[in-house]
Amino acid sequence: MKTLLLAESHPPTLEHLTGLLAQAGYTVRAVSDPVSALEHFAADNPDVVVLGVDLPRLEGGHVGQLIRNHKQGARVPIVAIDKGHLGKAKGVQSVLGLKVNAYIQDPLKPGELVPKLDELVKAAAAQAPTKGIEAMLDRPAMTAGDLKGHPLPELVHLLYRQRKDGVLVVAYRELTRRVFFARGGAVNYDSTARQDALPSFLLERKIATEAQAEIVLQALASGLRIGAALADAGVEAAGEELLEILRTYTRDRLAQVVGMREGRFAFYAGDEFQQEVATVEIPSLAPVLEGARRAIPLKVLAGPLRRHLGEYPVRSPEFSKDLPALGLDTDDLKIAMQINGRLLLRDLLAHGRGDLRRGYSLLWFLRLTGGVTFSATPVAAEGAAFAAVPDVIAPRKRKAIPPELGATLREGAVKIITSSYFHSLGLDIAADMEAVERAYHETAMKFHPDNFAEYDLSDLMDLLDSVQEKLSASYRVLSVEEKRKAYLQYLLSKLEVGGRVNAINVDAEILIRRGESYLRKKDYRMALQLFEEAVALNPREPEYYSYLAWATYHSALGTVKDRAKEAQKVLKRALSLNASLERAQIISAIIDNELEDATSARKKLLKVLELNPNSKLAKAALRKVGR
Repeated sequence: MKTLLLAESHPPTLEHLTGLLAQAGYTVRAVSDPVSALEHFAADNPDVVVLGVDLPRLEGGHVGQLIRNHKQGARVPIVAIDKGHLGKAKGVQSVLGLKVNAYIQDPLKPGELVPKLDELVKAAAAQAPTKGIEAMLDRPAMTAGDLKGHPLPELVHLLYRQRKDGVLVVAYRELTRRVFFARGGAVNYDSTARQDALPSFLLERKIATEAQAEIVLQALASGLRIGAALADAGVEAAGEELLEILRTYTRDRLAQVVGMREGRFAFYAGDEFQQEVATVEIPSLAPVLEGARRAIPLKVLAGPLRRHLGEYPVRSPEFSKDLPALGLDTDDLKIAMQINGRLLLRDLLAHGRGDLRRGYSLLWFLRLTGGVTFSATPVAAEGAAFAAVPDVIAPRKRKAIPPELGATLREGAVKIITSSYFHSLGLDIAADMEAVERAYHETAMKFHPDNFAEYDLSDLMDLLDSVQEKLSASYRVLSVEEKRKAYLQYLLSKLEVGGRVNAINVDAEILIRRGESYLRKKDYRMALQLFEEAVALNPREPEYYSYLAWATYHSALGTVKDRAKEAQKVLKRALSLNASLERAQIISAIIDNELEDATSARKKLLKVLELNPNSKLAKAALRKVGR
């Protein structure tokens, strides 16, 4: 059966088409939003895609355009469906920029959609790749699913046991990561995100300068091998030194993938990729432990161990066999040597070597990989003549916490407890789900008592517990789209953000914040798209037009005068909604000044200062006019 991705935002249409296409012989992946559509496309690699023309935009673009820009996007047929059955068809002109293979005005009209899909799928199958990575991804996935619940540690362990060859594809929003496996171990990694790429890793590790990293990036994009790309950039790394860099990079990025819990994954079996990518060997299971320590909350790691707390853990025969694959460091080996079958798990965790998080994560890891078993009674050493007796570990003696550290923790804890959910995690309202996930884990670990296990925290424990409760509450709300929007609606209305004069539209506010971030990066074209979407969502909000005007002035086509004229039209709309709108008047003055009309600019700024003598923005603009 052919796999079909159906993305349609109208629930009745989505439900009806799902049944119709399933009856026609397709395995249907039905989604209602562009984020899920992109994730399903990247991970599940469908044979054909059906997209509603009126799907919400994602980062300013239609999901159809994002799919076409994807590595797999060129080969997959895309059919755009309109709303003719509802009397709301937008027409074929609405899909001219999407590079679709077909347009169906009324997807429920008998004899139109299914025959067109069958025709396109048949034509695409005739042109299917016969070798390499493309051929692997053209086959059905061996396994696929959602990343919620941390399924990847178990999957990586399974691949190791079965000595599988293949590629693991992980998709989150418009980001796609791929990990290549040979004989059960990761041997290569790539990503569509610039920050994940090898040049960024070289920059992080101070192996290359920013200029060198940019040269490496361009060289790799042109098809050069990594050794040649590094040589072009003047980075001295070859032979064993280069291999060690690639091993560390692959291990680090797989650990990052293991900790993900947003998006989708799929594993495609096969070894054809080995002709296309360079391979290195790393300890096959080590990234599982590293990824768990980076991103999986302590309570998740502790869950499977809770029922064994009154039992005696002992290293299994598998531990010695898997030791090279486990990749344990010296501290972990010291803890592992204490797992002798004569110490209760609760005592080992509380008083053994290493802090609580290290102990829990290692025992969780060894349990997952079969390196440890549990006994209800003490286990005798091999060859011992007598029954085993329990060992005892003396409780650790804790030091007094340094005054400076204590003061820092108190100050940081109070800020978190008294802040909004966004500020408690150090986030802006435009932060996406991946940023929420990352911020929660980083902040929770930073203030977790386990990080200070050597100190007596009795005076701070209640405060640190309150921090964890606040962070957990923040994460529970911000990691669920519906709860996040409801909270934002409450928060923005309470704060009366930006002096908005109309009912606040949460989606529009998020777009404005994202647009502002692009303005700071001087990416005016992207900012313009986001501001246009915000205005479309809330056309009665005058403040939005101020942002739109500024982006229009900097990104529109034509001469400076032409751009200024277009921007002033937008500002006129803002001022028609609110004649005393400060930001619009100041932007209008700045544009006048840049067009060498200082008199008009000064007049507008003085008018602003009459109404608000404390306006810093107007004062700064006036100083510039006076030069």
